[in-house]
Amino acid sequence: MEGTRKTILDQIIARVTNRPGQEGVDQSTPYWIYGLPGIGKTSLAHSICEKLEERKQFAGAFFCRRDDANSSEPRNILPTLIYQLAKSCPPFRSIITEHLHKNPYMTPQSMQDALFLEFIRSIPRHSNPDTRVVVIDALDECGNTQSRADILKVLIDAAAQAPWLKIIITSRPEVDIIRALGTAAKYDLGTDQEASADLRTFAQRQLNLVASRWTLPTPWPTEPLLNRIISRANGLFIFIKTLVLALEKCNDPEESLMEALQGSASAGSESLYSLYSSIVKGHSGMAGFWRMVVVITTAQYRPLRKEPIAELAGVKPFLVEALVNDLSSLLYRDEGANGAIRVRHLSISEFFASNRCDYQVDLRAAHVQQGISCLQTMAKQLRFNICKLEDSRLANTDINDLSLRIEQNISDPLQYSSLYWSTHLCLAPEEIQHGVILRGLKEFLEGPYPLFWMEVLSVMGMVSVGAPSLRGVISLVKVSPCIRPDPKMILIRCRIPMGLFLRESTTFVVSSLPSTAPSLSALHTLIFQRDRSYQQSHRY
Repeated sequence: MEGTRKTILDQIIARVTNRPGQEGVDQSTPYWIYGLPGIGKTSLAHSICEKLEERKQFAGAFFCRRDDANSSEPRNILPTLIYQLAKSCPPFRSIITEHLHKNPYMTPQSMQDALFLEFIRSIPRHSNPDTRVVVIDALDECGNTQSRADILKVLIDAAAQAPWLKIIITSRPEVDIIRALGTAAKYDLGTDQEASADLRTFAQRQLNLVASRWTLPTPWPTEPLLNRIISRANGLFIFIKTLVLALEKCNDPEESLMEALQGSASAGSESLYSLYSSIVKGHSGMAGFWRMVVVITTAQYRPLRKEPIAELAGVKPFLVEALVNDLSSLLYRDEGANGAIRVRHLSISEFFASNRCDYQVDLRAAHVQQGISCLQTMAKQLRFNICKLEDSRLANTDINDLSLRIEQNISDPLQYSSLYWSTHLCLAPEEIQHGVILRGLKEFLEGPYPLFWMEVLSVMGMVSVGAPSLRGVISLVKVSPCIRPDPKMILIRCRIPMGLFLRESTTFVVSSLPSTAPSLSALHTLIFQRDRSYQQSHRY
């Protein structure tokens, strides 16, 4: 948002770069910038990075995203910062180089809390590195309350021990972040005195584009209407952006604007949710609309392209295409992720899960349905030697065209299902009826599918996902309050070579191992079954 937030941007840069006049400011803690969703935190973070880059004091950044597996994983923050600091800070780079000489097999997993602080402490004080600033945006979209507290503790310790290292964090004012940052310096974007003027500047600039697109007489809209838009936006830049996108794609911008401004302005996110509701209202009659919304909303670990969305939602791909086109103010195709479909802002997913949405998505129940759809997809598509490899003794790294084989033989829906079926199922709410989950697990675990699933994980280089997936489902079944142990207990034995979860040396594990090999250890998955007919037909 060029031309906005100039004063606060200058203040932030002055604070973290030790400009004159900042001598009495405590800079031994991270600087926390917070505000409501849609107020412009991420845009400001990008502007901060650009300004720091101009001053050659930018060390690196980590932009968290709830709907991206890598960007929502707290364990990725410190390895990323270590790499970026090594690039921008020569003394830090020397420390890393020395450590790599001594420990050539260091992995991202090993570059965590204690090691990061060890690197910081190892820099000689007499080296006096130039000030370097790192930016972490949308921390509230990363991990959970405990993992965020852990990463914040490391960052606070690092800032206290390295006067040359400045840390800027942006997030919503979540309770765990407030508690963890304690007395750290902070700035509430909601108190920005220039926010209203900036919002008006941004709105007028964006609405001018709408007027040009529709060849409307200018100025458009009129001053009274513009005032109503600013009032309704309630300081949220995302409101203006969403409104403009909707007006660009509608049939009649003047009529659509009046519909969006119906009712009175509300506090917090209420006006934003009202805008979302007015956009959704005209399209919710589309076939499979809500099933597609559920799939997109629950795809929190990896954004999906139209094919897997269609597969998991049980609709045809052209309907997914139509949905994205109709809701282009809320959804978009991320070309940087091979055309995967994302919500434009986290608040859109939150709207679909709120009681302000006419069809409120019960997220936990939706995750269960998503998990079952994943099981069905795997049962339909998994098969022996799925990548059609000629020799099972070769390691993945020895198959020159493995990536091409994966692309040709393991569909996007199958890849997603193989990675996340268990994660979705383990979010089942306590009150849900588990019969449908158990039937899905029974059908999957009794056949050859578990071994075929392991083969897919192996060729994808994701064997490490296997054991946690199975442990999670075992825990779900054991502790489920809706399924009480009684004499009607069924023990389904899924014979899986557990050692294969510890390495990824063989390419397709199934074809090289007979299904009854004595070396296979049995993984016992307890599934309590109340259906007498099922019990009678499955005697062990």
